[in-house]
Amino acid sequence: MHELAIKDALTGLRNKTAFDKEVVRIQEMIDSGNTKIGFAVVDLNYLKKINDTYGHDKGDIAITKLCRMVCRIFSHSPVFRIGGDEFAVFIIGEDYDNYDRLIADFYFRLDEMAKDESLEPWEKVSAAFGTAFYDEKKDADLDSLFKRADHIMYERKKEMKAE
Repeated sequence: MHELAIKDALTGLRNKTAFDKEVVRIQEMIDSGNTKIGFAVVDLNYLKKINDTYGHDKGDIAITKLCRMVCRIFSHSPVFRIGGDEFAVFIIGEDYDNYDRLIADFYFRLDEMAKDESLEPWEKVSAAFGTAFYDEKKDADLDSLFKRADHIMYERKKEMKAE
């Protein structure tokens, strides 16, 4: 029962309930002096269009495809599905140290998918990514870190729609 309570049925990732528990653990890390922590919000673009045009089963394929990519790239960090098409990542350890390379790989893979003519439209996932790194001068608590990452993600989403 516990596993069902913290696991997302579609993706197999930990869900919002598990995320809320992880927040406590991450706050304890910060309180003990480990402030090498980043937080990322990943939001799938065009899910409504995919669902309306091709069906919800194709939307599920897009969600799981993005999920696999995020998990593969940030393999040393906890990833959560916190909403329908939204994922959260606590960037820690090796992923924190290699963030620049990892985010470049993420956008490279998205670009490659967009160009791949062998993929169906719903398989060519597009996503906005917002990241903030803990800064004791800016972040009174984790909520402010989350808000900064979320704001960056939404700004990126606007830029992508303008393109």
